[in-house]
Amino acid sequence: MRKFLLTIFLVLISFYTHAEENLLISDIKVEGLQRIDPGLVFSNIPFELNDPIDEVNVSETIKLLYKTGQFKDISVEQEGSKIIILVNEKPVISELNFSGVEAFQDDRLKTGLSQMNFAAGLVFDKTDLKKVEQEIARQYLSLGKYTASVSAEAIPLERNRMRVNIYVEEGSVSRIKEINVIGNRLFTNETLLENFKLKVTNILSWYNKDDRYSRQVLNGDLEGLRSFYMDKGYLDFKVNSSIIRISESKKHVYIDISVAEGNKYTFAESKLSGKYENVPEPLLQAQIGTHQGNVFSRSEVTATTARLNQILGDYGYAFSNANAIPNVDKKERTVAFNYFIDPGKKIYVRRINFFGNEKTKDSVIRRQMRQFESSWYSKAKVDRSKARLSQTQYFDRIDLDVSNVPGATDQVDINIQVAERNTGKVMVGAGVSSNDGLVGTFTLSQSNFLGTGNTVTTSISTGEVNKTYALSYQDPYWTDDGVSRTFGAYRRDVNTSDLSTASYNTFSYGTSVDFIVPLTEYNSVSFGATLDLTDIELGPYATQEYIDYCRGLSGSLSTNDCNSDSVSISAGYGRDTRNNAQFPTEGQVFRLGANIGLPVFDMNYYILTAKAEKYWPLPNGMSFKVRGTLGLADAYGDKTFPFFKNFFIGGSTTIRGYDNASVGKKTVNATTGEYETTGGKSSLLGSAELFFPPPGLKNVKSFRFNTFIDGGGVYKNGISGDVSRFSAGVGALWLSPFGPLTITYAKPLNEGTHDKVTELQFGMGGAF
Repeated sequence: MRKFLLTIFLVLISFYTHAEENLLISDIKVEGLQRIDPGLVFSNIPFELNDPIDEVNVSETIKLLYKTGQFKDISVEQEGSKIIILVNEKPVISELNFSGVEAFQDDRLKTGLSQMNFAAGLVFDKTDLKKVEQEIARQYLSLGKYTASVSAEAIPLERNRMRVNIYVEEGSVSRIKEINVIGNRLFTNETLLENFKLKVTNILSWYNKDDRYSRQVLNGDLEGLRSFYMDKGYLDFKVNSSIIRISESKKHVYIDISVAEGNKYTFAESKLSGKYENVPEPLLQAQIGTHQGNVFSRSEVTATTARLNQILGDYGYAFSNANAIPNVDKKERTVAFNYFIDPGKKIYVRRINFFGNEKTKDSVIRRQMRQFESSWYSKAKVDRSKARLSQTQYFDRIDLDVSNVPGATDQVDINIQVAERNTGKVMVGAGVSSNDGLVGTFTLSQSNFLGTGNTVTTSISTGEVNKTYALSYQDPYWTDDGVSRTFGAYRRDVNTSDLSTASYNTFSYGTSVDFIVPLTEYNSVSFGATLDLTDIELGPYATQEYIDYCRGLSGSLSTNDCNSDSVSISAGYGRDTRNNAQFPTEGQVFRLGANIGLPVFDMNYYILTAKAEKYWPLPNGMSFKVRGTLGLADAYGDKTFPFFKNFFIGGSTTIRGYDNASVGKKTVNATTGEYETTGGKSSLLGSAELFFPPPGLKNVKSFRFNTFIDGGGVYKNGISGDVSRFSAGVGALWLSPFGPLTITYAKPLNEGTHDKVTELQFGMGGAF
């Protein structure tokens, strides 16, 4: 019996053990979820229903669920064939609020915090609050606000969510009180700190914000300081340390910079080496600016290598490398340079491809190119081609890319992507000028008519002195060689009653044709012809000179009105190398012109003019300009020179500070008793101007100040000092959205007894 019972017991134990080994998962429960979908749990556990329960890996399950980042506590239990997963969710950020923030926009701070994975919708971790406080405080430090304090709090909400409130007390800006350079013997602190972007608090700091400490800006200033010394010859110069001190009140910042100037070096003999057989050595030698005996200058070394690469690029070596290898002699304090040239392979241009020109014809773009297909690559020609495309003003953007040709190591394609602009313009405006009074303008133009590159323009300008109505059509490439042809028609009315001249009115109608023939990239000649029909109305108070002219034309002593018609031809030569047509800072303009009235109608005359301008760039966004003009005119044959063709000077475009057209010899009008000027048949004008950006606005291209000296005059019979006038003053020019705004204040330097002076002159609107 005992054996039987023992056998039964062993059979039951064996059966139970076998059943336990084959037990399957009948249910999986997840407890503790508040906001998270159960699907997240089920998709991250390594088992499912009907899997053997003895294969459940509790440790692996907990590890996988922790990996989701959504839980702070997890446990797994078994009840028979059921698996129960107990979780404790991490809270999620539902709101992120800021209080006391004025220096930043909330969106900017939220964007910055999101890069730290701290944002609405993300899991909240209490340890992140400290990091958030530190990051926002760092943002305020970048603004120089060292007294700013930041605190953050998290408030629990229903469904395991958190509201995060960030409180800021911005405090006051900590301003730079002193910047001290220590160890400098050769240059004063003022000289060294002149080009620093960081400044001690000054009258413009409220706008420039340059008195707020920034480590990044200081690093840039220290590199600029190093460059300053390197360009003065101090090769061994180094910055020993830069120490930042903050006052106890945290309102002031003190910067101490310790330097070691070292010894001054000069250039020893420089030489060329490497491969440059196909490039003339004298041409390369001419690019070396590091001449023996000159003071060492790092910028000159950099400029020399850039010039060498430019020349190599012009000879087809697009990927050349001119490397300056120094040889320093500390005993003699000299630096010799070996410019090692590795030209690489000579590169040819296979194709020039254009993209994006849906309206502009391909030929209109291609005719501006100075780099040609099937010729060697020239960097100068590629740069010039892009500049010429930009000058057409047909495109908002021009992107030029040089790409290698697959399978060829010595060929490239040039791909030019353009974004066309709307070249049709309707301009309606009004302005006021101290010369012309109230001026209204209307201009309708299409500078890329039907994608041909031709320009059609109609314009109307109305002022108290000048009224003009004009229509023109220009074909800039009338011939394949770039000869430009322009047809024009106009009506021009002049009323001088508001000027300081003897008064008269003219009503002119005319038509013209002009041609411009390019000689080189920057030089051109022009010629043209004009038919002009002019009616002259003198009125009852005309000066005797004007009366005599009209009576001579009409042959009648009973009228003061007349007609003066002409056919004139013109010719000119011009050279323009300016880097910008509106605000040039470098280059020059030189123009010679001649206008001759043919013996066809009433006027036989000639007018000769010469004009020269030169610009020099100066540091800190400044530039200097010198201008000079000369004019000579007279009649030929038995005709009298038309008085309305005289030269007139005075006003905001010639000698500032004097009334418009008021400079010149004065005569008394027998009728009115007024002193008047009637202009002259010769003129001389000169000026010198210094242009500079407004303080704190060096990067603003549409605004600048100037100071100037003007001088010159118009003359009846040769240049005479007693009618020459001079002035000096200051001015400003703003290319506003409503047109150019100019204002000048000029003081006449040798005002005559009967001169008419307007020291403050201004203008707004009109063409420029």
